[in-house]
Amino acid sequence: MAHAALSAHLVSIDKLSPRERQYWRGFCEENPALASPYFTLEFAEHCALARRDTRVLAISQNGTPFAFLPLHVSRTGLFRPLGGPMGDHHGLISNEGDLDIRQAFKLARLGGVFSFSGALASQPGFARLGDGSEPSWVCDMSAGFEAYWDGRHQAEAKAMRNLRARERKLTQAGHDIVYRIDDRRVDALDWLVATKRAQYAATGATDVFKARWARSLTYSLMMDRSDALGGILSTMEIDGQLAAAHFGMRSASVLHYWFPVYDPAYSKYSPGLMLFRELLRETSQDGIREAHLGPGSYDFKKRFANASFEIAQGCACNLSLTGAALRLGRGIDRMAQALPIGPLSELPGKAMRRLDKMTAIYGI
Repeated sequence: MAHAALSAHLVSIDKLSPRERQYWRGFCEENPALASPYFTLEFAEHCALARRDTRVLAISQNGTPFAFLPLHVSRTGLFRPLGGPMGDHHGLISNEGDLDIRQAFKLARLGGVFSFSGALASQPGFARLGDGSEPSWVCDMSAGFEAYWDGRHQAEAKAMRNLRARERKLTQAGHDIVYRIDDRRVDALDWLVATKRAQYAATGATDVFKARWARSLTYSLMMDRSDALGGILSTMEIDGQLAAAHFGMRSASVLHYWFPVYDPAYSKYSPGLMLFRELLRETSQDGIREAHLGPGSYDFKKRFANASFEIAQGCACNLSLTGAALRLGRGIDRMAQALPIGPLSELPGKAMRRLDKMTAIYGI
């Protein structure tokens, strides 16, 4: 949609004016779609401290702040969503999601390519550029934790019976169980990061914590306890030993479920699920109405989510070598998806996503 008298400029987070900061926070307060901690100004500030390539495309209409698009600028002229591979959700910080994103880049005299994922498909500006959408899973606790959990019991009776049986087995064995929902011990976070990295190595998944900035961002978020944003580390100990942990972040009303881990030695008890339940129970009593689990076709997410919203991936490409290479890669992926070759059709897309994730980690 065309908007009259728009202007745009690219600026570092610390150069935003007090008026722009006020509008950013106002947009998040007024627009329920922006309730995630990913959209807070404070998250952008943490990213800026961890990564020097953090910028925001600030868009004004007749001199009044209209929208903000936080992002990272790579060394090859590629623009990516804020948080890089740690960013599950992305979008325009605005009350108006129907913005021509290509035009906004032109107004700021920016070349290069904007490649995005996790963008709010409810915002037409991203939906028009997207190659499709996928669900991002949500635990809706707006009616309270007990109502949510009862709903999961009805929808996933077998999974819940198994969880109760494992919990009984743990307690009947006389083990001492301690939950810390807001654990402020740095050594507990050290354990989580080390355990997660070992999990990445064992499964062949991309290790996001390999980059120093990702570790820096995680630890700085843990120390933040503002009303708008807070990192939250939760742990479960069995007989004094860490059995499971989770690190995420929260806004006033949304918990983003981010990095869960558990010690494989305790896998028969499902400590990660027990900690997940207690995390939701406790935070629901402290203003959290939704827990965002992010995208992905994982059984855990499908079983414990009772809602979802659509997110899109795509790109805004100009006439450049980077844009041509990206369009070619996406074309190969779409061609493979259309072929009747079963699981092999997924290989080009998986290879592209892995390469994109690796380059995003290092800001290439």
